[in-house]
Amino acid sequence: MSGGNGNLVEKGRISSRQLAMLLFTMVITTADIYPPALVAGVAGRDAWLSVFMAFVYSLAVWLVAVALASRFHGQSLIHYSRRIAGPWLGGFLGLLFILFFFFMGFSLLRMLSDIMATAFMPYTPLVVFAVSAILPACYAVFCGLEVIARVNEILLPLGVGSLLFVGFGVLPDVDFAYFLPVLENGLGPVNWGAILIFNFLGEIMVVLLLYPHVTDPQRVGMHGLMALTGLGAALQIGVLAIGLFTPAITATMTYPALEMVRLITLGTMVTHLDVVMMMVWVGGIFIKLALVYYATVLGLAQWLALSDYRPLVAPVGVLMVVYSLLGYHTLADYLQMLLKVFPGYAVVHELLLPLGLLITTVVRGLPGGDKIS
Repeated sequence: MSGGNGNLVEKGRISSRQLAMLLFTMVITTADIYPPALVAGVAGRDAWLSVFMAFVYSLAVWLVAVALASRFHGQSLIHYSRRIAGPWLGGFLGLLFILFFFFMGFSLLRMLSDIMATAFMPYTPLVVFAVSAILPACYAVFCGLEVIARVNEILLPLGVGSLLFVGFGVLPDVDFAYFLPVLENGLGPVNWGAILIFNFLGEIMVVLLLYPHVTDPQRVGMHGLMALTGLGAALQIGVLAIGLFTPAITATMTYPALEMVRLITLGTMVTHLDVVMMMVWVGGIFIKLALVYYATVLGLAQWLALSDYRPLVAPVGVLMVVYSLLGYHTLADYLQMLLKVFPGYAVVHELLLPLGLLITTVVRGLPGGDKIS
């Protein structure tokens, strides 16, 4: 393949089912870590309603993304942005999306490093965790999309099994009285909590880059809806922390999910299951990191009209490590970013820009490209 308009750069192909599994892993890996505490601090006992509203909001992202991607067969977001908005504005919009994935990548690296340092190894330098995470992700990205999808097929059942284990394990201790009364403070806090969760659910817009690589694009919409439904149910497991610790205490926790796991024991001999769960969670982080890393280098290669994305893998990985260490001074900075900066940044890139591109496409009556073989 040669560079230029319509060049996918990557020859790998995945099925719509594999895509849906990737989207599920991408969202749930981080959405059940910090958001339960953030949403508990905003919506309190109505956090479960925030999850439901966020699910509804995410449907809009999915419908817009699939409607836009399906109009341009064989082209990714970077290609048809120029076709829709012109070479200059479209190129600028494509660069914004690439920077958004890059931002997600180095923020994810910092989150993983902070969790490992705070919860398990406080005397280990953050750079050790960052480099240890980026190296296997770098190898996976170099191998391509198919490899990432196949590894996810192996790891996702472990992740789903862990979620169900935690949910059923803590359920007997949950006091559902902490979820009453409903809408005590009105819809305002619930809506803001929904936006905080929506930021993570909206990451499914990565389909705009991956859609051309799907072998059965006609089934992407259905499988994506199934993944979103599963995500909505899985996120409710994180909300159970409120019924365990009360809304006020949950809001003060850094990692409610880990605290939930630490309550679970199997008899008197098997304890400290949080270490086992962390191993499963790190596997999910690896998949998400590899996916956003892949989206960054793939999009950049297409933006630069290169014939191969692999020469970009190493330099982008180095930049991700550097920015993960320099972008945030402390964990508190990262949490403030999630609370005050990321909501607006995410809504623009996950919904408003794709919606603007779709509206422009419809108004201009642009036809799609040729289907990929």
